[in-house]
Amino acid sequence: MKNIELASKYEDYIINMRRYFHENPELSNLEHNTVNTISTELDSMGIEHIIVENGGILATIKGQKDNGKVVLLRADIDALPVQETADNLKIGGRTCISKADGVMHACGHDGHIAMLLGAAKILRDKKDELEGTVYLCFERGEEAVGNVGYIFAYIEKQGIKIDTVYGMHLLATAPSGQLIINDTNMMAGAMAFDITIEGRGGHGSRPDQAVNPIDAFWAIYGGMLSLRIQKIDPYKTLTYSVGKVNAGVAGNIIPQTVNFSGSMRTFDREGAGMTFYNELRRLIDSTCEAYGCKPIYNLYTKPGIPVLNDPELAVFARKVIGNDIGNDIVVQGEPWMASDSYSQYLKQWPGVYAFLGMENAEKGVGAAHHNQAFDVDESVLKLGAASAATYAIEYLRTDGLMGGRRMGYREYLQAYAMSEAHIKHFFGEE
Repeated sequence: MKNIELASKYEDYIINMRRYFHENPELSNLEHNTVNTISTELDSMGIEHIIVENGGILATIKGQKDNGKVVLLRADIDALPVQETADNLKIGGRTCISKADGVMHACGHDGHIAMLLGAAKILRDKKDELEGTVYLCFERGEEAVGNVGYIFAYIEKQGIKIDTVYGMHLLATAPSGQLIINDTNMMAGAMAFDITIEGRGGHGSRPDQAVNPIDAFWAIYGGMLSLRIQKIDPYKTLTYSVGKVNAGVAGNIIPQTVNFSGSMRTFDREGAGMTFYNELRRLIDSTCEAYGCKPIYNLYTKPGIPVLNDPELAVFARKVIGNDIGNDIVVQGEPWMASDSYSQYLKQWPGVYAFLGMENAEKGVGAAHHNQAFDVDESVLKLGAASAATYAIEYLRTDGLMGGRRMGYREYLQAYAMSEAHIKHFFGEE
């Protein structure tokens, strides 16, 4: 039986689980009920699992034929601080709504959990065909606090072997039912900045007696608008924006400080990304000096790692998943400039990230991620469950594919400028 046929058999279960998690969302690092519910579902399936403190759940499905190969499938589980609207893009279009005031699954993680639980049922049913081991990783805190570090540290400390990883993200901007697997670029690496400009406050009637930090911010912002053209290779993809500015309390008071924050996204970390990182800092420092202000770097991260598929495994995934769910719907498409902790999985192990499209005007689905009108086309969830199970099953039975650890997690943290205190924290060595 094809995996999509089994997924169709479990479709009501997958949809019901998605609705439960949507109605009961929990913010990053607060996903206690979510973890307990997933654990209960895995217990009901007879699937062994452990709860990694602060990190999430790692479940194990061992096949009857063990050739020593191992696949890890991943879903993120946290929600966002967004107040959900009663309707999606269509009046009456929602199938369910959050019961938690000010908290919403506005990025599709409720669907991700449900799809991986659906894949778990398929893999459980096919244990006799499974030629190796599959781990199911339910990751806490993807949106905000980096809890996956606890899972990675646990995997490394326990000496758990993994050959390849597969993950998936629902995507509101792709046609419903389309599965996108690119050879390389899937999601961008991100840099975050939060800057306070300190001047000297004063009365609005005597600007000569004050140093207005708004003037310095205005000049910095103007410089940022031209930074892309003047400093960044035009053949490299890079976007950036300022999303928050705070200054002043009244129109006749010159404020002491201005605070602004934003982000940058790129697929070229070492080239365009580091150029932006260095040039923005130069712009801020020189402008503040020219205007008699002081910059305070509350947050100024180095560019993050993009989500990059392994080309060989991307070709393999498109082939085997296409054979199961339909070759016409498994394609390559545009990468997404958002960022995801899954980049850390792909830095450590070769694997694949996929987008599952769900834009459906008739159902009112298509609002941007992290938006209060965001919603999920539940008819695509069975495709996601089948694709994850298919990747695992076919990888385990196919010889000669890429596999094995590329970089240890401690090595990864050291390479990407984490402090020793941060490393010791994840590894419980404080």
